[in-house]
Amino acid sequence: MNKRYGTPVEIDAGSFSEDLRAWLAQHMSAEMSWLLAHADDGVIWGKRQPDGTLLLSSDVFSNTDVAVALRAVTLQQARVFGDAGELLIWRTEAGFAGRLIEDATIGLEALPDEQHLLWHQGSPVKVDATAGFALLQEGAQGQRHAPPVIPGGRQRPALKVRHYVDYDDEGQAFIALSRLVGLEG
Repeated sequence: MNKRYGTPVEIDAGSFSEDLRAWLAQHMSAEMSWLLAHADDGVIWGKRQPDGTLLLSSDVFSNTDVAVALRAVTLQQARVFGDAGELLIWRTEAGFAGRLIEDATIGLEALPDEQHLLWHQGSPVKVDATAGFALLQEGAQGQRHAPPVIPGGRQRPALKVRHYVDYDDEGQAFIALSRLVGLEG
């Protein structure tokens, strides 16, 4: 069994590398408005603005806080996600590859969404309520990241994750893929 899940996404290396921010913003929508990127030098969060531009955690918090530049040369993977689907981009030896999962076309049974906590204890280091980002520090090592979500009361910021079930040739169920769905504060 060798199934492919999702739709492959062609990535033009020139436009992707020249203006990664614009490329990602172009692939965002009101239904896929969140960005989570992992780079060699840290985690980059972002969200789509009403005017279609991309606001990054590095725009909200300074270099001394958490700012990590969004650059193709250091990018390992990026996920643009929301209720409608997820665009996943990842680095390969030949450049970048991508795939798009859309709930409307995936054709697999979705399990109930799970919450994966982004932060376990303490108070946010900083909050920018206007931009909608919170600088969080976790653990004894003091690792920081700034997701576009404001912690509210007792609820801790979490990623919503959805898993999809498929069946092998013997009819046994397995989780075929997982994707990010949203952020909760």
